[in-house]
Amino acid sequence: MLTAINEAVLLLGIAVVLTDSALAADPVTIKASRNTPQEMQTVQLLGRLLAAYDLNRYTSTRKVIIDEHATDHAFPVLTLDTRFAKSSDDLLSSFLHEQFHWFLQAHSAQTEDAVKLLHQFYPRVPVGETEGARTVYSTYIDLLVCYLELQADRHLIGDARTVALVHGKHRFTWIYKTDLEDEKRMSEVIKTTRLEIQ
Repeated sequence: MLTAINEAVLLLGIAVVLTDSALAADPVTIKASRNTPQEMQTVQLLGRLLAAYDLNRYTSTRKVIIDEHATDHAFPVLTLDTRFAKSSDDLLSSFLHEQFHWFLQAHSAQTEDAVKLLHQFYPRVPVGETEGARTVYSTYIDLLVCYLELQADRHLIGDARTVALVHGKHRFTWIYKTDLEDEKRMSEVIKTTRLEIQ
């Protein structure tokens, strides 16, 4: 059943612009791709999360599309699917994950240094399936992204909820496991290459 707010957004076909006090000068704009009920539910939940948490330090791009037919991706526009329309922790973590791809792109020289270090520590990494990313290089990138994601999750929702999130993941399983088991090493890579989130 659609609420009056959902109906107004669907009828007008407008973007939902959500602003919390930390992002007031530069709001995050969330658009539903097709304005389906599932997309609108995800838009509303992400809006509530943006209002509830100060995500400014983690936010590199201010445009988000919710598309129930897409797979989460960062570029060219941060796009999230609707599988977490009812799970605030998973949606928050997915939003952060894609934001950190933007962060690494903005710090490309440091990212390349970090990838070189990771290659020394992990000369063979899984590719594809459930354990790794699509390519060897993207697996190294996602080692960094997922590490930053885990740190942000811990800061925002605490350790217990973050651990529960990781245990529920069915993608990048080797990456998340490595980030947790080798956390001291990953922290040093991030610090050495100046990729800490300020």
